Amino acid sequence: MQENMLSYDAIVKYFGEEVIADRYKYLYDKMQQYINARKQQDCLFVCEKILQQTVMDYFADVYRLKEFHKIENINMTKIVAYEVYWIVRRKPIQVRDNQAISCKMFANEGFATTFIAHEYLVPEEREPLRPEKEDAFFKYLRHVNYHLKYRCLDKQCLEIMLYSFETGKYIA
Repeated sequence: MQENMLSYDAIVKYFGEEVIADRYKYLYDKMQQYINARKQQDCLFVCEKILQQTVMDYFADVYRLKEFHKIENINMTKIVAYEVYWIVRRKPIQVRDNQAISCKMFANEGFATTFIAHEYLVPEEREPLRPEKEDAFFKYLRHVNYHLKYRCLDKQCLEIMLYSFETGKYIA
């Protein structure tokens, strides 16, 4: 049985070049900000070709999801889970050749943790967390980061992790 392969041309046609380019630029800028904020420019860089593949893999998944479920839009949880999955899987943040690998071995997982926190868990338009809530939140982020580094990872696992956080906000 031959697998039905999805071409990148079909993905570009479905979403449009501008939407894909905008997502690429958004992620590139966020990654660059992450590197700059940690003063790691001499050690780390965003590999554009790997980021391109990351973005296309994300859009391929979204395309399949929309086609399978016959839906127009996907929710924010899926968007973040699918993006984070492909970032951690493809690793677009790379260590420069002249640097020891230990320089930032888990740079993509660190970025992904920060991305989850800012994009999904505590968007900038929210009020700052109270100190007691902030401690619990940082503990949660450390757990997320550990999971991204050392555990088997798939999109559905990330989704349930994010949904669990949402549920916890409502019942806490």
